[in-house]
Amino acid sequence: MLGFISYIIPTLNEAENLLATLGRVADQNGEKEIIVVDGGSSDNTIEIANRQGCIVLQSLPGRGVQMNCGAKAAIGDTLLFLHGDTLLPEHASEEVESILGKPNVIAGSFRLDFKNPSRLLRLYSKCSSINAAYFTYGDQGLFLKRKKFEDMEGFKAYPFLEDIEFQLRLRRAGRFIKSCHPVQTSARRFERNGIIKQQLLNLAIVAAYRIGFSPHQLKRFYSTF
Repeated sequence: MLGFISYIIPTLNEAENLLATLGRVADQNGEKEIIVVDGGSSDNTIEIANRQGCIVLQSLPGRGVQMNCGAKAAIGDTLLFLHGDTLLPEHASEEVESILGKPNVIAGSFRLDFKNPSRLLRLYSKCSSINAAYFTYGDQGLFLKRKKFEDMEGFKAYPFLEDIEFQLRLRRAGRFIKSCHPVQTSARRFERNGIIKQQLLNLAIVAAYRIGFSPHQLKRFYSTF
């Protein structure tokens, strides 16, 4: 029997993508709740979430803050954090249950695929199957038990890179498994900025973070949503 999963979705002006995201979550098997935590949308994101019967919360902007807010309200045994422009694979709930049921596993995620990918994005997708902290990001659908999330005291209130910081702590505490199944996400940031330029920026930001620059110092170079 599948456990109760709380799907937590931080949003900011996600009206274009949110309906498809929520539809894929609603199709998942097992008991669930869908929590949308909005960071101040000026479009009809909140209206869409309400219309789909989600629990809708509002918080200060920033994915870490928004996801902590959603987790605090969640009642499920398992938390799955999902971006508002990202589609879960079919049978994601069964995959989550299987991975978290393995010995000493503390958390997991999916690998990444893109809607309408180019050759370069297909290569990026292949790299996302590597199970290492700097090849795993929040758009890959992080999941873990709610009790473990609480024990780890959640995400840092960073403007971004909260996914990397939290994941590094998780990997020190236990096994982290990446599913062979992909979530499918929007390539809008790559399309907006150019694939090579965006990926070089991503690499530079991660390198700067690794040598000691704080997310607050680096935020001005990166658009979170």
